[in-house]
Amino acid sequence: MQEMIDIHCHLIPEFDDGPKSYDESLEMLRQAADQGIRQVFATSHFNEWIPAQIETEYFSKLAELREKTAAKNIQVTIHSGAEIFYHHYVENTVKTGKVTTLGNWGQYVLIEFPMFQMPEGAEDVLFRLTAEKYIPVIAHPERYAVIIDRPRRIENFIKFGGILQLNGGSVLGHFGKDIQKLALLLLENQWIHFIASDAHAPNGRTFILRKVYEQLKEKLPEEYLQNILFNHQKQIIDRLILEPVKLPEEDEKSGLFQQIKRRFKPSN
Repeated sequence: MQEMIDIHCHLIPEFDDGPKSYDESLEMLRQAADQGIRQVFATSHFNEWIPAQIETEYFSKLAELREKTAAKNIQVTIHSGAEIFYHHYVENTVKTGKVTTLGNWGQYVLIEFPMFQMPEGAEDVLFRLTAEKYIPVIAHPERYAVIIDRPRRIENFIKFGGILQLNGGSVLGHFGKDIQKLALLLLENQWIHFIASDAHAPNGRTFILRKVYEQLKEKLPEEYLQNILFNHQKQIIDRLILEPVKLPEEDEKSGLFQQIKRRFKPSN
């Protein structure tokens, strides 16, 4: 297996709900290196308005973390990034910030939607981002209640230019059996572009991509696994354009959604 790249993790200490110290950040990076992860994007949480001093603090802490990582000889490259919480004018936030695109390369935007209620106009935001030549990456859609209740909504994400990032913890059942079922079904149908850790701490929600690979290597084609754990991420780093998955014909789509309805039976 090739060296892995993780596009979604929280590494900047004392900044969001991620690690509480540089020591915790460094332990997370050691764990990443031990699994064969060689590049990560430190995607801290950001909301609608990003004050200049907050962005400056992010980059200052990122620089210090890079220095400490090199001093400890931890062989992981850290790229900048953000997990931006949905709002109606995300494209304006993206255009005015340096942290808002992965690697500050002006291309890929990692965006998180509310967990329990999909707001009206979400598709419009995706459309406006793509109109501005950004590529929206939808963080962990398998965890959104609206996708579980109305699986056809995920089709709209793709139709309006979104590409999908699955959490490794969802594959391993860390968020419950219901979300695990949906995650596996989306993988089986190859609607996912990336698996990422969404790591937050050295214990609990940490780097798990090696475990995910071991879990999936007998379930999915090796080429597809390489794509969602390495090749697609490498295309981000190489500033290449990833296209949304090609949606199947209507009859095939109906079959997928019927599978979800049949197989996804929420636990009591």
